[in-house]
Amino acid sequence: MIELIQQQWLQVTGSSWLLGLSLVGFAIGLTLYRRSGSRAFLHPLLVSTPIIAGLLYLSNLGFDQYYQGNGLLSWLLGPTTVALAVPLSKQMRQLPALLRTVSLTVLTGGFIAAALALGLAVLFNTSEVVLLSIAAKSVTTPIAMGITDQLGGLLTLITLVVLLTGIVGILVAETIFKRTGIVDERWQGLILGISAHAIGTARAFDKSPRCGAFSTLGMGLNGIWTSLFLPSLVGLFLN
Repeated sequence: MIELIQQQWLQVTGSSWLLGLSLVGFAIGLTLYRRSGSRAFLHPLLVSTPIIAGLLYLSNLGFDQYYQGNGLLSWLLGPTTVALAVPLSKQMRQLPALLRTVSLTVLTGGFIAAALALGLAVLFNTSEVVLLSIAAKSVTTPIAMGITDQLGGLLTLITLVVLLTGIVGILVAETIFKRTGIVDERWQGLILGISAHAIGTARAFDKSPRCGAFSTLGMGLNGIWTSLFLPSLVGLFLN
């Protein structure tokens, strides 16, 4: 563990300005987001992404270089995801009574999300590598990268697709909740976690700790479930 951190630190110090670019860009986005009253269309990622992309374009740097320069942040995604279990533990007493509904929602939601992604890839006649690279779009980045690596997809592409999935998820979630009458924060959180993973979970914590806890639950269970069924589902679409 210590050796891995040291390796990441040495990598980061060689291109520290790229890490600084990420932090400053996100800080700008977070400031606007808070001043707007936490409006979804001003989510920090929606603001910071074009800023960072524009500066990378002007600097003539590719995504691979940017990704390497932010290796420490990428590595921290794993421990951060695990740390989300802390607020979830405070809601554990509610889970037995909700187990059936939660299980059904995760199983169907995760499967449909993956099937739709693969179906669209086939419909638009994308290459096999693209299909393999978007299959895990609805799980959080560390899990999505692990699945995509095993499938033989492109890690750079799945990283982008996961980001876009999360952003679209939080943008349309409130409209869906209003039109379907979903007002219980537990179910809102669960849906955000399944459909928009970590970005949706961050949005859920803006609502309340309870909403964030159930979003964490949805994100985690969907990650496990997707890693189990996705290889077989991908095989069906390739055949």
